[in-house]
Amino acid sequence: MQAFPVWTGLHRDGEAWKWSKGVSDYRNWASNEPGNSDCVSISSLGKKMATQNCSDRFPFVCVKESQDQENLDQGNLVLVKENKTWGEALEHCRALESPYDPDMLFELVSTQPGEDHGNVMNKVKEAETEEVWAGLRFLAGHWFWVNGASMLYSNLPPCPPAEQHCGVFSKDDTGSVEITDCSEKRNFLCDAS
Repeated sequence: MQAFPVWTGLHRDGEAWKWSKGVSDYRNWASNEPGNSDCVSISSLGKKMATQNCSDRFPFVCVKESQDQENLDQGNLVLVKENKTWGEALEHCRALESPYDPDMLFELVSTQPGEDHGNVMNKVKEAETEEVWAGLRFLAGHWFWVNGASMLYSNLPPCPPAEQHCGVFSKDDTGSVEITDCSEKRNFLCDAS
């Protein structure tokens, strides 16, 4: 089998080497590389990198960015257009990783009345479901936000029906968080803390 070059997303930007998307320290240069050209290929067999003329024609591999990644590129509030239960949504948010800050942690969104609520509602309107999960949960006789924020919404029942222990924000904005069955499936919002 004969080796052939395959395009990578690494290219010269002024004096620096940059990836077309994301960040990586991967550099496995062939001997006498990097050369003077501005684009980089990798050998199909030896996995050695070499500079190439950017107009050369080589095979390449494209990677489709996930919806979560696209949303992360737009800020810390991420609308996930997948239908999951409250618990599944919480796990999904906690598994998200920021491409810019490896220490950034995500939770189901927790917000307060006022400007924060308005910003969240702007994102809720983009959802594919009429309601989206919020980080509100009723456990051990108390309502709480999963991120530990204070509870400033005053319309929540002190003793909700057994099946309505999770919070949602509705496209029909009532100015507050609403409650529903945690086992239902809907879109959800993750927020960085």
